[in-house]
Amino acid sequence: MLPLFLLLLGACATHAQTTIKPAAKHAWGANIGWINAVGDVANGVAIRESFLHGYAWSGNCGWISFGSTPVNGHAYENTSANDFGVNQDGTGRLSGYAYGENIGWLNFGWASPTDPDRPRFDLLTGVFSGYAYSGNCGWINLGAGFLAAESIRRPDSDADGIADAWEMRLFGDLTSATATSDSDGDGYSDLAEYRADTLPHAGDHHPRTLLLPVSGGTSATLRFASESTRLYRITTSADLTTWTDSGLGVFSPDPGATTERTLTFPATSALFFRVLHHLPLTP
Repeated sequence: MLPLFLLLLGACATHAQTTIKPAAKHAWGANIGWINAVGDVANGVAIRESFLHGYAWSGNCGWISFGSTPVNGHAYENTSANDFGVNQDGTGRLSGYAYGENIGWLNFGWASPTDPDRPRFDLLTGVFSGYAYSGNCGWINLGAGFLAAESIRRPDSDADGIADAWEMRLFGDLTSATATSDSDGDGYSDLAEYRADTLPHAGDHHPRTLLLPVSGGTSATLRFASESTRLYRITTSADLTTWTDSGLGVFSPDPGATTERTLTFPATSALFFRVLHHLPLTP
């Protein structure tokens, strides 16, 4: 059911520059044509860790707002004209509502999390897929092959290395967590918990970076705890000083709570592997 409130919409609000790829900026509606998510660039659609904001442009329908800033700092409630927009759950799956003054609401949360047509973007490639739905315009195809994100913006107002939205979601403020604090006393800083997206208030849920020595063989299978909201990279070293990429580059985790990769390598007296967490859509 669509939210029962009205909204005055203009395209003059100030937003940070879009994070949509200039060469891959279009969604498609059979009844309304192309929708340009880059908009006017300065105010175009931008992706953050847990929500979207900014404006898309339709030549047939005008400006479409994806939201501004959630009242709670991390996710729109979508219950009032002051707090509406499109959320993303950290895995790239979208929900909530966009709004066009000329076309009304676009529903991004109509499908279950596992529905293949649920609107989403890939954390590794940035490519969008699935559909949003407009009661006045029908289905909006995000997966026509013409829409992709190039980055996720992570504002960090207090410069502690932890994104504001993550701090607001898990702490409710921007002061409790710092680069060196360890809120649950598990030996992992809140900064390390953020990078791994583990729970900073649960001592049994913390980063599990695997360092595995291998001797006398030419292959090894690594199994490690992983989060669906993060990407991973495996590096290797013969001396624990110089580390190089394993050849897998940055990759997406397996479904579930663990990821497994088998690596082959030249016979050596000793080789070490290290699993690193990687923030999606970053260099």
